Amino acid sequence: MQLLGVILLAALPSLAATQVPAQAVPAQVAVAVGAVRSYRQDRTLINGFVRIPHALLDAVTIGAGGFAEFRLDVAVVDARGNSLATDSWTRRVPWLARPARGSASVEMVTFTVDTGDYEIRAIVKDSASGRQSTATLPVHAFRGRPSASDLLLASEIRRATPGDTAASVGELRKGDLRITAGTDLALSPTQAVLFYYGEVYRDSAGDVPWALRVRSTDGRVIVTAPGAPAAIAAGGGVITGSVDLAGLPPGSYLAELVVGAGRDSATRTAPFRMTGFELEQKLAEQAQTSGAAADMFAQLTEARADTLFAPLFYLAPMSELSVYRGLTLEGKRRFLREFWRQRDPTPGTPDNELQAGFYQRLAEANRRFREGGAAEIPGWRTDRGKILILRGEPDEIMRRPSNGPSNPWEAWRYTRPRPLKYVFYDQTRLGNYQMIYTDDRNERSMPGWERLVGQDAVEEIARF
Repeated sequence: MQLLGVILLAALPSLAATQVPAQAVPAQVAVAVGAVRSYRQDRTLINGFVRIPHALLDAVTIGAGGFAEFRLDVAVVDARGNSLATDSWTRRVPWLARPARGSASVEMVTFTVDTGDYEIRAIVKDSASGRQSTATLPVHAFRGRPSASDLLLASEIRRATPGDTAASVGELRKGDLRITAGTDLALSPTQAVLFYYGEVYRDSAGDVPWALRVRSTDGRVIVTAPGAPAAIAAGGGVITGSVDLAGLPPGSYLAELVVGAGRDSATRTAPFRMTGFELEQKLAEQAQTSGAAADMFAQLTEARADTLFAPLFYLAPMSELSVYRGLTLEGKRRFLREFWRQRDPTPGTPDNELQAGFYQRLAEANRRFREGGAAEIPGWRTDRGKILILRGEPDEIMRRPSNGPSNPWEAWRYTRPRPLKYVFYDQTRLGNYQMIYTDDRNERSMPGWERLVGQDAVEEIARF
């Protein structure tokens, strides 16, 4: 057996295991294990997920910088009880996130196995109290190449943008796809899009018909979303997409991916839940009784909360942000509220100038610097947008349009709080600018950037 690696993922209830026992769907107050299987070179590749609710943890320290901590021991054993692989590691959880209802961490373990039956065993030990919690999950490796992998469900699947070589926190990497990862998918009226991912294995290339269906617990087909035949290469390929389930009543459902036709078809299923507005109603009542109706975070939808959270990695380390993806909607609102409260330069006053300025600059970056044409890379994710958000408007901008074989570039200069320069270069001539040089020690210059702009431009930048 080969253990491929262990990666920390921030939990987002998003990825449902298929063809595994019911305990793969986690209770909110217990450690839970889920898994999905795919096929790799005569072996079964298993992505396992261990969900650790923060309600199980006590504080190691409280106050500024306070945290809880847990140790996770994971073992993969065969049918005879022989341990084939073990690993263990310790994680810290910022204490401000601990009280949020439903908050949790998700740890991911990836491994490959030969044909046979196995079990993933997880032991979580709280560092403060010494309490231990355990969970197990049987996993059955494929007996030869299957027709298709297990079905993965997610709250979002996106394609990597140019230069996006690593998955973000809370994402599982599958080729050029980034899939938000967790152990259970729960949609809501304000976030009702179901994303799905499956792999198909074939000897020869060809177009393969497929469809996604949604069934109720009594087996009735409620939604059918047929897709255009997928062009599958010899050996295999991927089927992925999304379906908007707005209006689906609260309850438990089964997503069903049907690939192929007739006897040459394969069906893979995965469970998910649709929740109602109960949480939003409760929060509205709490806001009214507490006098916090004016709180900008109190009535956020989950999609809006995620939008406000996404750019915060410009301001805080991932160790502080990683917990967010595992929170309930209420927890996400509390996280954002506490994040900005701790950074309020004038506590006790109605306004948080840092928060307001950050989001104003973010909106301006989105207005001015969107890149990528049809890809629609938001402005805040571009290099120019990042610097605008962090530094504000530059004191001076020097722009040089394309001239013959020379590509366009521009330089930004700041004088406060200290002199800084940033040079952005458009190699595409389509308005997609990349930062190639800066004297800011917190940013990186591109090696050999001088060759891109030429010696005359280098001298001009030096005088700027």
